[in-house]
Amino acid sequence: EAEITKTRSLSGAAFIDFPVDQPVIYRGYRRNAAELGKIKATIDSVRYDKDISIVSVWLKGYASPEGPYANNERLAKGRTEALVDYVRNLYSFPAGLMTTSWEAEDWQGLVDYVKKSTLADRDDILALITDNSLAPDAREWRLKSRFPEQYAFLLKEVYPALRHSDYAVNYNIRNYTTVEEIAAVMASAPQKLSLEELFRL
Repeated sequence: EAEITKTRSLSGAAFIDFPVDQPVIYRGYRRNAAELGKIKATIDSVRYDKDISIVSVWLKGYASPEGPYANNERLAKGRTEALVDYVRNLYSFPAGLMTTSWEAEDWQGLVDYVKKSTLADRDDILALITDNSLAPDAREWRLKSRFPEQYAFLLKEVYPALRHSDYAVNYNIRNYTTVEEIAAVMASAPQKLSLEELFRL
């Protein structure tokens, strides 16, 4: 089956620091300039290429599990919207190009960390944090009360990384028609070619 539309994606995660309990972005706050720069660099790497058209920019924000779930949902949503506004102000993307979602608490990120860790009581902690019969707030309260030392460690060392914004830039690459054009692209940016174009070459 020939690849008619060449659709590609670039993605990553940015760790933007927000002031406690606030959904506002300060570029100069902590490492934000570098983290926001990662998103901009990803978009810019395809935006100025005449052969490429950006199809969508997707952003998903996460908060970490400490504190009430309802508050974390408000933060994850608000922080995602703040990031969308930030990106919109940098580029004049058409309406509808940017899509977003958010997750109140990144439990999966916590599970992934604990699985690989050498924490004391690791298996018991894993059983607790994967117990979906418990509401998130109950799970977090039990983690804090049953494993206070490990919780203190996770809160300090792991939770900050659970507050992240994932992003993806999806784009199409135009088709190349002549063998000469395909050869030129092969020499400079072979990743832009489809299998069909490689066969033609």
